[in-house]
Amino acid sequence: MKKLSDIYPAVIAKENLYQSAYMASRGRRYRDTTADFNFSLEREIDRLHKELLNKTYCHGKYRLFTIYDPKKRKIAAAPFKDRVVHHAVHDVIEPIIDKTFIYDSYACRKDKGTHMAVDRAQRFLRANKFCFHGDIKRYFPSINRCILKKILLMRIDDKDLLWLLGKIIDSAALLPYLSSQPDEIGLPIGNLTSQFFANLYLNEMDYFIKFNLRIRYYLRYMDDFLIFSNEKAELSEIKEKIRRFLNDRLELRLHGEKSQIYSTSGGIKFLGFRLFFEYRRISSENLRRFRKRIKNFEYLFTNKQVTTPAVKDSVRCWVAHSKYANTIMLRKDILNQLIRDKSRIVCLVNDLLIL
Repeated sequence: MKKLSDIYPAVIAKENLYQSAYMASRGRRYRDTTADFNFSLEREIDRLHKELLNKTYCHGKYRLFTIYDPKKRKIAAAPFKDRVVHHAVHDVIEPIIDKTFIYDSYACRKDKGTHMAVDRAQRFLRANKFCFHGDIKRYFPSINRCILKKILLMRIDDKDLLWLLGKIIDSAALLPYLSSQPDEIGLPIGNLTSQFFANLYLNEMDYFIKFNLRIRYYLRYMDDFLIFSNEKAELSEIKEKIRRFLNDRLELRLHGEKSQIYSTSGGIKFLGFRLFFEYRRISSENLRRFRKRIKNFEYLFTNKQVTTPAVKDSVRCWVAHSKYANTIMLRKDILNQLIRDKSRIVCLVNDLLIL
């Protein structure tokens, strides 16, 4: 790939900053910080443009909160001004660098995603007897920021852009839960740029697997990846080579419990589904979370703490996802249980569940 050069002016152009402010506002338009920025949009964009042009820009402090679904994660929310900068960088360089990613990388990419990855995995499963399911241990908190900068340096020949990318990357040092780790380790979960950087970081592993090891049946969704083969011993050798590569080149570790080799005849768990040769099931964890959500909606709706559209939208979203598996009988069972329990929301979701 030819290195990107002279691209910083496009990143900090006012037209790009206005578009980035619009993108960063989606779904957040009426939150205080977003509304304050947009209320004086022209002045704020002009000020931000000058900071970026004169290189006086400094990243703000993150707001931290914790989510517990599907598992406990610490999320770092950047100030709105910084989210505008994240979009400005991402929306210019991501489409260019994305062209160098392998076909079978599916996370956070246009025209890719979870369901396409699941389709591909099931096709690979049908052609092979065994599967190595790999997972990186504590991926985002383990990314080495010095190595990430070197990867960016191999692709970008624009000192101004590298300065700005360095500012965004080094903002992770502002996070207390990362500051306790060794220097230059970890990226925040929550940034648009973090998703892109994380994909770029493991693109090194993609190239190693596809072009050094010459593996045909391989796909990755962020730090969750699958390799298929008809030879179990071959997968054991591949697993060891990947383990050494991750350790030596990227300073990452395979998750000991989650990174295992399975027979495909028993199905494989991937991205919230269990995949078999001819059908799919929703994973038990996914189903458990949905049942818990329905139970919570029952309480909130009874106490007038949630609106009818909010309930319908949430259920409709899960149903759309679940229909990528063989779930018609499961959805009927959920509906019948609501009827037996004389649920107050059954009239809201009955048509949605059996679509």
